[in-house]
Amino acid sequence: MTEQDKLTPSIEDYLEAIYVLDQADKGVRSVDVADKLRVAKPSVNRALKSLVEGGLIEQQRYSVIYLTDQGKEQARKILHRHTVIKGFLTDVLGLDDERADEEACKIEHVVCEDTVDRLSEHVDRFLHKI
Repeated sequence: MTEQDKLTPSIEDYLEAIYVLDQADKGVRSVDVADKLRVAKPSVNRALKSLVEGGLIEQQRYSVIYLTDQGKEQARKILHRHTVIKGFLTDVLGLDDERADEEACKIEHVVCEDTVDRLSEHVDRFLHKI
């Protein structure tokens, strides 16, 4: 997948969910992805097809899902953006955890890495002043 093949926010959510669910690196079932994202199984199947075509996951028909190395790299970046933004929203702005998580999920798809890096630096400075 190249930079020109920008992932949609929805596909990024699927990739992030697979990454979070597969911390043991043993693969993930599509039903678990559907449960985590609160979506229907056919929606998951469509997203998985896109992820396979993009080279971000591997999945044999009716089998568990594995992230490729490229998929893991992309998912780590997405999760990092989410974590930094959520930290800013909770630690600096004082939002409750649930709302911060929801807002971070929306924002993570539209900010660039430079912005995330600056937010992270700001949160670090803010936390060390307290």
